Amino acid sequence: MSTTTDNKFKIGIFAANASGGIAATTVPERWQPTWENNKKIAQMADAAGLEFMLPLGRWAGYGGTTDHNGTSLETLTWASGVLACTKNIKAFSTLHVALIHPVFAAKQMVTADHIGNGRFGLNIVCGWNADEFGMFGKPIGSHESRYQLGEEWFEVVKRIWTETEPFDHDGDFFQMQNVRAMPKPISKPWPTTMCAGQSGAGLDFAVRHADYLFRGIQVMDTAKDELKKVQQNAADLSRKVGIFTNAYVVCRPTEKEAEDYHRYYAVDHADEGAVDTIFVGRGLRDDPNLSADTKAELRRRIAAGNSAFPIVGTPDQVADKMKQLSDLGFAGIAMGLVNYVEHFPYFRDEVLPRLERLGLRQPAATA
Repeated sequence: MSTTTDNKFKIGIFAANASGGIAATTVPERWQPTWENNKKIAQMADAAGLEFMLPLGRWAGYGGTTDHNGTSLETLTWASGVLACTKNIKAFSTLHVALIHPVFAAKQMVTADHIGNGRFGLNIVCGWNADEFGMFGKPIGSHESRYQLGEEWFEVVKRIWTETEPFDHDGDFFQMQNVRAMPKPISKPWPTTMCAGQSGAGLDFAVRHADYLFRGIQVMDTAKDELKKVQQNAADLSRKVGIFTNAYVVCRPTEKEAEDYHRYYAVDHADEGAVDTIFVGRGLRDDPNLSADTKAELRRRIAAGNSAFPIVGTPDQVADKMKQLSDLGFAGIAMGLVNYVEHFPYFRDEVLPRLERLGLRQPAATA
């Protein structure tokens, strides 16, 4: 990931393009994804030396009181705007590849890459939400077939980005004649790619194609062995893949203040309707292997950060937890905050210097 510094532990802002971010909460300060708000947090993150902005690819909300994520900015247009108003930070687009033709997508992404002078990144999503696919009149298909389509889609896009002569393509999912496109990406050989992968076809796809794998973490005890297996799978293919996780951060001067705010927004003011939609949609409600206590904790994590890893505490505790993630082998986190513009300055001023002292990050470059 091209940045102005080579930080051991990279940090990005996650989901600022969608209402609520990753917090399914009804608190009045919950995130509103106006362009002005997105521009503010992008420029703040850029000035602080953060590495990337990563959006959610959402077409419909989760319902509830707030219709969590129901308001969102389309991610390719959003990334172009972010790149136009920043200097160093990378902006990803989160693309549902089954919903956008590779010729059109390749041209859009090259345009964004030129706007950002090589700072565009692609987060590939092969699809999981049947309701959203229905909005496009498309069947979602089997888990395996979605990744087969993604494989062909990305191979076509890479050819468009790199080949100088027109070509035909006759595949299982796409048939095209005399394909050609200029200009080519500034990023070489093509933009940085990210992909989520937990197991099966999704993990295999990410290991084969992504520069960075986006992987959820439930407990730290098993994460190190899981990451080693992923790295070995990549090494078997003569590849090296950086591994990120998603995390939500609640940082306050005292542990009690952090825990109180965590409870306030994720328990006392959880958007229970939206939490129900996510909880049921992921098959967690009817899972016989989960205890009642485990289900309650999973519901809280959904409300707090869409099941992201919790980082809650004082600046020292937050920095220490990030060091633990780094020690496990994570290259960094995509971070959610209840309100990015209001809460990021404290994180910037208190946590980033501690990460510098821990050797995980360098001071932000000054222009």
